[in-house]
Amino acid sequence: MKIDEYPEADNDEQITTANDYNRWLAQNTFGARWVRFWFAPKQTLFLNTPARKLPGLLALTTECKVLDIGCGYGGLLIYLNRRVGFTQVMEGLDCSVLMVKRAQREMQKRGLDSRIHIRQGLATSLPYPDGCFDVVLSTYVIKHLSDQRSREMLAEVMRVLKPGGRFCLWEAAPSRNFYLQVFNLKLLKMGVSTAYLRTEGQLRECLESAGFTDLEPYGHGPYYYYPPLPRVGFIARRPLE
Repeated sequence: MKIDEYPEADNDEQITTANDYNRWLAQNTFGARWVRFWFAPKQTLFLNTPARKLPGLLALTTECKVLDIGCGYGGLLIYLNRRVGFTQVMEGLDCSVLMVKRAQREMQKRGLDSRIHIRQGLATSLPYPDGCFDVVLSTYVIKHLSDQRSREMLAEVMRVLKPGGRFCLWEAAPSRNFYLQVFNLKLLKMGVSTAYLRTEGQLRECLESAGFTDLEPYGHGPYYYYPPLPRVGFIARRPLE
């Protein structure tokens, strides 16, 4: 069953968010055009500026098997493939059917559809076998998940990582300035329903509770895009068995 066929009454923030994006990005409003522009692979480093350091910090080699959860148009996968030249097929997952279709078109247009595989699915029910990835990435996804769904997602990430595999995520964070916080939330919820912003401490606790170790803060800035919006992130590791 396609995710966009699931009933709204399922009460899953992922499905609600997917439906929000599908409706929003299909519009011809200024806001929808603005987001489509920034989600395009050409703007990857504006939204994901820390990606420049990922090949070194994650010790990426051509043999690494990589998954991007919430891949959008696939810009981060395209960028890393260009930097590293993976011999393993890269995987991208998104819960929005519109995002998946656009990402698949991007891969076909660039001749990368045999090297980067994009599919539709839920972060809390990853359609991959146990222990199959060296690296899992997730950017701007966990803010759409409640604490319960976040725990389910992190458990799935732990499951699909190889022992010793690395998990890297970054996300929007709350601002200490009241007015910036109000503005940021209004911006983040311009087209979607949910935005759970977590501090560095809260995100660290989520990861440690899920069993991740060797947490290193990552992706806190600066960013090329929208400097007032704080970010928070970590590189963590699945323990060796």
